[in-house]
Amino acid sequence: MRPWTVLVLLAAVSCGTARAEEDDVMARVAASCPAAAAWIKANGVQQAASRDSGRTFSEPALRTTLHQRADRDQQVRDAWMAAGMVLQSKEGKAMQQVDASNLAWLKSVIARSGFPTPEQVGIQGVTDAWLLVQHADSDPAFQSRMLGLLEPRAHDGTIRASDYAMLVDRVRINQGKPQLYGSQFVGDAAKPSDMHQSPVEDPAHLDERRAHMGLMPMRDYECSLHAMYATDPISK
Repeated sequence: MRPWTVLVLLAAVSCGTARAEEDDVMARVAASCPAAAAWIKANGVQQAASRDSGRTFSEPALRTTLHQRADRDQQVRDAWMAAGMVLQSKEGKAMQQVDASNLAWLKSVIARSGFPTPEQVGIQGVTDAWLLVQHADSDPAFQSRMLGLLEPRAHDGTIRASDYAMLVDRVRINQGKPQLYGSQFVGDAAKPSDMHQSPVEDPAHLDERRAHMGLMPMRDYECSLHAMYATDPISK
C-alpha cells in the first residue's frame, strides 16, 4: 500500500487540465456525485489559466517553464496510475526521475528569487509551483520549509488556502502524523480503484476544517475520487 494524493476537482481543474479532460471529469462527477458538482458550481471553481486571461506577468518565461514541468508531472503520474502504481515499474521510475528534476530546478528558482508570486507568473504559475512542491516527497524537509513559507500566502490570498491545506496534509503524513484536512488517500497497487483515507486527526471536526480552507465536504470529495478513478463510485 502506498499513500498518494489525487488532485481532484479543485486542484486538477486549476492545474490547467485540458478542456476536454475537464469536461469529462465534470461529467463523471455530476453523474455520480451531484452534491459535489453543485458545490463546485456554487464555489466558482475554474481553471487558473482563465483567471490569468488578459494579464501580463513580470516573468513570463518562468511561467511557461513552470507549466511545462507541471504538465510533465501530471503525464508521468497518469502513466504510473494506469500501470498499477508500482514504484519499481518503468512508469514509477520515470515519475521519480521527473520529480527529482523538478525538485532540483524549483530549488534553484526559489534560492534565486523566492517562491513565485502571481505578479511574476500569474495564478496558473503559482499553482504549478505548488504542485511541484506537493510532489517533492523525496525531500520532506524542503516540503516542510515551503509550508512555513506559504502559510502567510494562504492568508493573503496569493496561494489558495485549499492548496496550502493539501500541502499541510502531505507534510504531516511524511512526518508520520495524522492529516488535518483529509486530502490524502491510500491506493493499493494491485487495485488502484480501491482507495481509502489516510488517518485524520479529530475526524469529528474534519468538515469544519475543510470548509475553513475552501475544501468541499469530505463525503462529496470521497465520492468524487471514486467517480474519477473507480468503476463503482461510493454510495452512502
